[in-house]
Amino acid sequence: MLKKKKVIIPLVLLILAAFIGLSIYRTQAENEIVVKTGHIKEEELTTTVMIPGTLSLADEQKVYEDLEKGDVETVHVSEGDTVKAGAPLVTYSSDTIELEQQQADLTRQSTNMQIESLNKQLNRLDEKQDELEKEVGKKAADEQIDAERDQLNLELDTAKLERKRNNLELDSLEKQREALTVTSKIDGTVLSVQQGEQAASAEIQEPLVHVGQTGAFLAKGVLSEYDALNVKNGQPVTITSDVLPDQQWTGVVTKVNLLPEQDAAAQADANAANQYPVEVKINGADISTIKPGFKLLLDIETNQKTASVLPVEAVFQEEDNPYVFVVKNGQAIKKTVKTGIQADKWIEVSEGLTGKDDVITNPDERLSDGMDVTVE
Repeated sequence: MLKKKKVIIPLVLLILAAFIGLSIYRTQAENEIVVKTGHIKEEELTTTVMIPGTLSLADEQKVYEDLEKGDVETVHVSEGDTVKAGAPLVTYSSDTIELEQQQADLTRQSTNMQIESLNKQLNRLDEKQDELEKEVGKKAADEQIDAERDQLNLELDTAKLERKRNNLELDSLEKQREALTVTSKIDGTVLSVQQGEQAASAEIQEPLVHVGQTGAFLAKGVLSEYDALNVKNGQPVTITSDVLPDQQWTGVVTKVNLLPEQDAAAQADANAANQYPVEVKINGADISTIKPGFKLLLDIETNQKTASVLPVEAVFQEEDNPYVFVVKNGQAIKKTVKTGIQADKWIEVSEGLTGKDDVITNPDERLSDGMDVTVE
């Protein structure tokens, strides 16, 4: 019986030792940090600004009813018409201009009659002088005729000045009359025509006539204050639409407004962020498969460069001091670096590393400077 007890005790101790050893091994395995490493490499980085936009015609003209001009007399075009720059679109009628022109015509006729009468009187003075010489003598006749001639010439000059003033008034009225006809500023197609009653009755004022160039398009959007510093004319743009997710178009930035967009909300809130309108010329007319007013996504390429990069997840940020971990002699060593632009999954590292440094590319949050690591 005693022998059995002696055999059991060593067996229990052996099992206990194995269990303790296994626990220690598991603990060490759980605490072991296995990492992957890589080196900085050269990649072409492209930074972009992505904003929503709206499709619009590159060149268009909307003619709204102008009550100051008078009543709409004639709409000269129909929907679908092709027009040239200078073609009449809408003509107004103005009773005021009509009356002023009639009065000016009468004044001109009266002035011309007065000038004609004065010229006739001047022409008759020689005959009158001969008759006076017979009655009062040459000297007295000369004095009287000279006085009359001076007076008539003065009246004639005054009448001629009045005629010049009248002609200027008629020219001004003619220009006002011409302004009653609104002409097309562009070569294009008449997209819509509304009669005056229709346009006035609409909840939102509609243009009487809308003319546009249907073969050229713009994308319009707004930029934040920060993005407005980076977006410039000439930068390439990739354009997509949720309506046609399998298609994309290209364009180029053609205009970034110097002044921010002014709207009622921004004016009411002094703390509201400013937004700067931007225009993009779209290359090609095949975007006409969607319609003006459709929503777009504008991906503006603001910078492109070849740089030394690492995966974004390899770089830690401690306040304004970025750093990475490199493996040296089986340990994770913290190294401060200088970073640059970031694009997609890459970030530029301009200082702090060499091409030989084994950088941990999948750093564990438990990593600390000097910690033992195992490279996978």
